[in-house]
Amino acid sequence: MSTLKRYSSLLCTAILIVLLVAACGSSTNNSPEAANASATANPAQTAESAQATAAQTAGTGETRSFTDAKDRQIEIPADPQRIVYIGSDPGDLLALDVKPAGASLSVIGTQVSYPDLLEGIEDIGYPPSLEKIVALNPDLILYNDWDESAIESVSAIAPTVVIGEGGTFERLRQIAHALGKQELAEQKITEYETKAAAVKDQLKLDLGSGDTATIYLQLGKTLYVMGHQGISVSLYDMLGFKPSPRVQEMIGKDERFAEISAEVLAEYAGDEVFVLGDETAETSAAVKELMDGPIWKTIPAVKNGHVYVTDSKWNFDDLITRTRLLEELPVLMAQQ
Repeated sequence: MSTLKRYSSLLCTAILIVLLVAACGSSTNNSPEAANASATANPAQTAESAQATAAQTAGTGETRSFTDAKDRQIEIPADPQRIVYIGSDPGDLLALDVKPAGASLSVIGTQVSYPDLLEGIEDIGYPPSLEKIVALNPDLILYNDWDESAIESVSAIAPTVVIGEGGTFERLRQIAHALGKQELAEQKITEYETKAAAVKDQLKLDLGSGDTATIYLQLGKTLYVMGHQGISVSLYDMLGFKPSPRVQEMIGKDERFAEISAEVLAEYAGDEVFVLGDETAETSAAVKELMDGPIWKTIPAVKNGHVYVTDSKWNFDDLITRTRLLEELPVLMAQQ
């Protein structure tokens, strides 16, 4: 994938792979300045700025005690006004009608299904730039990232709530609790479930107890199979498909994804096969090569015409993406 090529270090590549596959995003906005901002910041200046920011935000409103996903008890604003989000699912926050002042958009900003909702949000980079966060003068930071190394640093800037890696509804409820929007969260979840039930009825899927689905993700020349992450959450939890036996083994081991070769892809295939990819020429060529290959043609789902090809932007599981996916699914499933 073009994004992965832009990064010369193995560390950055590893970070991107995890984010791209787990939340399936990539970026066309990876300037060296943005990528290295936190590394080049003067520690003394950053600490001094953080202390100044904390002083500015202290006492501006009421606070309350809150226990986050790491069992850290902290004082947070009762009514936060300037929120910074660190993680790969800003849609969780946007689903609650909250637009953060800043978010980690470098990797995912151009790849999500809701670019129209990102206008006005400052990109703090990935890894997050402490200088950019300080400049935004946040009164609350929401931290939902697999890499926990920056928690201590950002906590020195503003009260920081760590969000757990649970499913869509669990994450949404955690954020809602931190923002005092529990009632709205339950309303949004109910609205989604109502729409989802209608779409499931519209699709008229005749699923037996053994009907399985597998999601392959092609990023450049690299092929992945997804576990219980991204679009598979909607396919398994909403539509009622089951993981294939090999994918179920992955899920049992808490593997969110696995890089595989074309030689073994048939071992993971379910009754329905979904292929996701971005619009880069490299990915498109790789998907064509995959589908023209001899192994692909041996898969029962391929022989039966149960293959669906769609954009990698659907490989997120925040409530915004899942809700918009409801409109896409009837079109996608009509590809048979």
